[in-house]
Amino acid sequence: YAYRSQRGYNPDDPLKPNQDKYGITLNLAGEEGDAIFAAYDGHGEEGHLCATFVKKTLPQQIAKFVRQKRVQNYSTLVGTKKLWNPKMWPLLGKEDFEQCCKRAFLETNKMLHDEKAINDKLSGTTAATVCFHGGRVTVCNVGDSRVIVGHRFPENDGCTSIQEEKEEEKYEEEGDCERNEAFAGQVIAIPLTKDQTPFRQDERERIRKAGGEIKSTSQMEGSSPMHDNWGDVVMGEELDIEGDPPRVWVPGKSYPGCAFTRSFGDSAAESIGIHSEPEVITCDLTMNDEYLVIATDGVFELLTNQEVINICSASLDPFEACEMITKSAYDNWIKHDNRSDDITVIVCFLSSTYTPSPDERHNTSESLLADNNKTNVSDPSPSPAAQRKSYVRQETEVYARTLSSVSA
Repeated sequence: YAYRSQRGYNPDDPLKPNQDKYGITLNLAGEEGDAIFAAYDGHGEEGHLCATFVKKTLPQQIAKFVRQKRVQNYSTLVGTKKLWNPKMWPLLGKEDFEQCCKRAFLETNKMLHDEKAINDKLSGTTAATVCFHGGRVTVCNVGDSRVIVGHRFPENDGCTSIQEEKEEEKYEEEGDCERNEAFAGQVIAIPLTKDQTPFRQDERERIRKAGGEIKSTSQMEGSSPMHDNWGDVVMGEELDIEGDPPRVWVPGKSYPGCAFTRSFGDSAAESIGIHSEPEVITCDLTMNDEYLVIATDGVFELLTNQEVINICSASLDPFEACEMITKSAYDNWIKHDNRSDDITVIVCFLSSTYTPSPDERHNTSESLLADNNKTNVSDPSPSPAAQRKSYVRQETEVYARTLSSVSA
């Protein structure tokens, strides 16, 4: 894996600090091979302080709750609390680990509110985390940072045998096979998170139920008519180039104006539904999952998911992928806006020997694609960003390490 974080360019505030942070925690909770990879995007006057606090605190809280639950399960299993050998503690199942993550997110947010050195009234941070535990990957997301995986669809993935074994699901399987044949041999971007923004109807409804208002800045200023038709924007495939998205407001007030619906901090907006409860999914990585990317919206505002995965496919190693993604995102920012957001990205090149059986496919990243009502995947053809040959490769140290335990 490799990582890169670059301060944004703002001509009106050239000394503005980089409010993005990244965090990598190995041997989570003392378990060799467990890990957390995370990206944080701070916002507001003290956003960089919020991001730094959450970067430090969240992994500690996840580790604490994981240890507590493993000890509890062990005590229940052996009927005694005298055998305190961490190597004997059972690994957590999917539900237990997800619950530990959710508790950690909520506890970290409470601790941030209580931190006297940070004013988080109108400041906060997003968080997109990837946790490795027990051979599974658990992804937690608060805000609009994002996690995607690059999944290679093989030339022949056994669709025929699946249809023979599951004749009663013939039509559904045939649809899956048609999709797989269309992508055969290509690496397709599959999102493991869904941006929590007012573009999502379910999030708009949740915010309004809590008492918040949804308007764009121009609607707030009265220069655009009021409406709630924000289109069916598929974040990750389509780009909001116009830059006047729907935002969250306290009724009758000109704050907070969040373009996201969940975050750490932002205590002034907690009463209208801005909170830190994450959306969580758990899946197994397979031999067809080749790339994992965790990044802030400085990357994804002007690069689609597929463009990012195309860049990874064109790179020799994770370090080069980080460099190319950062450069491409920055170039697009300058081209469209003459400024740049902070840009942070973590890239993992994956290696797994796990090949799921037909009955196990529902636990994989590929199932996330199949579960969509429509196939929300961008054109898999190489993007201009990935085709560029102008990148200058310099002799430099490659900040890359292998997480050897990511296997079945």
